[in-house]
Amino acid sequence: MVREEVRGGNLMASQILVPLDGSSLAEQALPCAMYLARGLSAKLILLRVFSIPPDFDVSLGSDEALMKMMIERAQAEANNYLSQAASKLEEANFTVQPIVRQGPVAETIIDYAAQANVQHIVMATHGYTGIRRWTHGSVAERVLQSASVPVLLVRAREDKLSPPDESKLCRHILVPLDGSAIAEQVLPPAVEVAQALGAEIILFQVSIVLLSGVLMGDWHMPLQGDFDTATQNVQDYLDKVATKLRTQGINVSTAIRQGPVADSIIDYAEANQIDLIAICTHGRTGLARWALGSVADRVLRAGNIPVLLVRAKK
Repeated sequence: MVREEVRGGNLMASQILVPLDGSSLAEQALPCAMYLARGLSAKLILLRVFSIPPDFDVSLGSDEALMKMMIERAQAEANNYLSQAASKLEEANFTVQPIVRQGPVAETIIDYAAQANVQHIVMATHGYTGIRRWTHGSVAERVLQSASVPVLLVRAREDKLSPPDESKLCRHILVPLDGSAIAEQVLPPAVEVAQALGAEIILFQVSIVLLSGVLMGDWHMPLQGDFDTATQNVQDYLDKVATKLRTQGINVSTAIRQGPVADSIIDYAEANQIDLIAICTHGRTGLARWALGSVADRVLRAGNIPVLLVRAKK
């Protein structure tokens, strides 16, 4: 029987799920989870999922006793790991619940998140298990595709294996929009995080202009009037959204750039001390359709800034 223990206090309304696999790489998600939990007064649920590889099942044949022993050993190792991780967090005055599950990693994370009614999932983009290697990046992608709650992804790096430290403040949250109601679905989660952490929200949009006007070789140079009109339309839209957010007590500013969408987001974030990028996984502009899902993926892969991803609903 897998142990499920509530530690450090009673069940709280706000819960943050942190999938771990026993690696230092996966633990790089903990500082973000700790900081968010502190702001939201949330409970941290540490989830360790283990599975026995199918080829290992075959190699054991019909020896059920040996299979049972392997499962019990994996459960004990997972429980011991989570117990130590939970104890460290409790010493920092967090409420923690360690959970061990057996099954397919991504599906188990998704199912538990729905069952436990968590409000956020915070995880690193790759890691490894003690039993076998698995691509945590692909697990994170599959979780994102099916999870009904915001997923905060932290890009794990081999050169950052220091103990979890939540001291880094989150002061600036970049929220890329494209003018659509679908993309605006990121706003409620972003506002919740900003309110909890006392952070500023920067509403960001790339001004896209259809190439038309003066023929220049094989392409058409946009007229200056086109740029000016497009930029003003974007500014009017961002100002309208900003006004609504300010009525909720949020400190808001706006920014507009021109260029490739993902590159513009990354360049702005790196140049302006952005601590978190909150983005919807797809949307539509008024001029042309663009896959914000692929933009979000490029932002996550190219940068080192944590990304809060919200899966858009039709």
